[in-house]
Amino acid sequence: MSLVDQLLAERYRIERLLARGGMADVYLATDERLDRQVAVKVIYPHLASDPRFTQKFIREAKTAAKLNHPNLVNVFDQGTANGQTFMVMEYVPGMTLREALDKYGKLPPLRALDLLDAILQGLAAAHRAGILHRDLKPENVFLSDDGRIKLGDFGLAREANSATSTGSLLGTIAYIAPELLTRGQADARSDVYSMGIMLYEFLTGKQPWDGEDVAHIAHQHTTIGVGTPSAAEKSVPPLLDELVLWTTAISPAHRPANAQVLAEVAQRVRAEVKAGNGKTARLDLPQFSGVAATKVISVDATVVIEPLVAPEPEEARANSFADLNTTQNLGEISRQTATYGATSVIDTDADSNSFSLLEELALKRRRRGKWVAAAILAFTLFCSGAGWWFSSGPGGMSALPDLTSSTLANAKSVLAPYSQNLKVVKEFSSTVSDGLVTHTEPKAGSLFFRGSGITVFVSKGANLKAVPSLIGLDLTQAQKALESAGFVIGQAQKFFGSAAANTVFQYLGSDGNKVAAGSTVPLKLSAGPMPDIVGKSQTEATATLKSAGLSVASVAFDYSDTVATGEVIKVNPTQDPLPVNGSVTLVVSKGPTTVVVPNLVGETLAASELALKTLGLVVVVNTDQLQSNWGMIKIKTISVPSGTVVKRGSQIIISNK
Repeated sequence: MSLVDQLLAERYRIERLLARGGMADVYLATDERLDRQVAVKVIYPHLASDPRFTQKFIREAKTAAKLNHPNLVNVFDQGTANGQTFMVMEYVPGMTLREALDKYGKLPPLRALDLLDAILQGLAAAHRAGILHRDLKPENVFLSDDGRIKLGDFGLAREANSATSTGSLLGTIAYIAPELLTRGQADARSDVYSMGIMLYEFLTGKQPWDGEDVAHIAHQHTTIGVGTPSAAEKSVPPLLDELVLWTTAISPAHRPANAQVLAEVAQRVRAEVKAGNGKTARLDLPQFSGVAATKVISVDATVVIEPLVAPEPEEARANSFADLNTTQNLGEISRQTATYGATSVIDTDADSNSFSLLEELALKRRRRGKWVAAAILAFTLFCSGAGWWFSSGPGGMSALPDLTSSTLANAKSVLAPYSQNLKVVKEFSSTVSDGLVTHTEPKAGSLFFRGSGITVFVSKGANLKAVPSLIGLDLTQAQKALESAGFVIGQAQKFFGSAAANTVFQYLGSDGNKVAAGSTVPLKLSAGPMPDIVGKSQTEATATLKSAGLSVASVAFDYSDTVATGEVIKVNPTQDPLPVNGSVTLVVSKGPTTVVVPNLVGETLAASELALKTLGLVVVVNTDQLQSNWGMIKIKTISVPSGTVVKRGSQIIISNK
């Protein structure tokens, strides 16, 4: 229901709809108390009726209202009026960052860093206040007409539930952090990941992964990781490649601790790029997750390496799942990370080397991989390869995306990360067009071992067959004939007609056209002829039709030389054929079409005109007298002699001359 022109809470005059989202409508309104324009977000009634959702909406509105920063959309008010739960925010005239990217495309590196810095300043203020955004994307960044850049919509991402459709998550899934997909856990580094995806989009004009399949994109978030933007846009300097890789690392421990840390490094990156050093400079990263930004590793030194992600007690893990798309207070989800160390011997080259943080992490992965490879090899020899294949190898389990109605080429592209072992089988389908995918085996959404075979079933159209002749059969006979031919009997509806009552006179396929095998075939059965009501009065005819299951939709009148005035001339069905419980139009007689001209000579002009018009004739008065005198002036001549039979509507001239 639109609220336009309504006065909300006796204060906010709603002017027009600005946007429609997954959980609320946003309106432009005038605050009549302070005489200023504001944006009013009103949550949908079906959500407002949920007390838990309403309480969280109010709680998060209060939390967001505590934030005050030039790069954040301010929250002014919140309330409920006439069953409408709403929040009043600062109105930012202009466009969203999404609209700007769609209109102008990718940004030059310096402009991208300027934009990143403005957003990070607002996000850092939120992180300092202990607030996560959890729905960072260009749609939630507002570019004001006066040049201001503001981040909005804290904590207002739509709530994920059983009714959430795949299509509705596409706007968020492109920016969501891997840990939210795999464990439902979030902290400030989850927002940082989303900022890294946005930076990639600023620099390349597109998101890291294409496609409309949520499962496919989620798989790449959690297993493949974001590539370098320079691979898609060669003008991006290596220093920005490092910044993107750092912020979008799959493990949260490899990312900046929060927006403030990222903002400080991004400012130094901007200075290097502006100075022309973007191709040669390296990131001087701050310390995070217990691992120093740079470290000298000595030959064959035994060192204690802090784990990248400390293990969690089972109880803590069980309680750590948070709602996927909503703002959370950091204090609610933070946990103490257990401190422990593992002793390892690290082999290095003969000389000590200084590594950037990304190089160090890569080196650790390679060295750790040697130990993992040795363990895998031993286990493989022990159980004929099954362990590696079904755990970290290609046989790891994945959920298949739904590819129904996709082209075969698109299906192969989407399934490429899941398995190269694809089999294509063609089958008839009455619901999917020729050449498109009907389904897969395993089925969409089911878990299967990566690398296993996948069968893609492709439609070759419907299997068309001729329907057997059913004309003249009763319902039982028609059903047997259809089932014997591989069809299903459909709805059997009765219509008035000339065929024998309760026999088939028309059906799907009776015109000779073939239909899909197994189709449901609706039948038209005869109800016999319609009741004969010609010559009956309008009242009697209506009662007869009603007893036959028909109703009178309207009544028309016409002349008839054979049917007396007031009696039914004919019935016009409103549908052809006319179904039982249908309606008709009655045509009622106005009397015969001819009349006899009366003898009017010697009568007054006025009386003669009236008498002729009553008979349905067109009268022309030929006189030089005023009409006020027609009641005294008498007719001397008439154009048609008295006693003549004429049709109604004929013209007759009367005169006093």
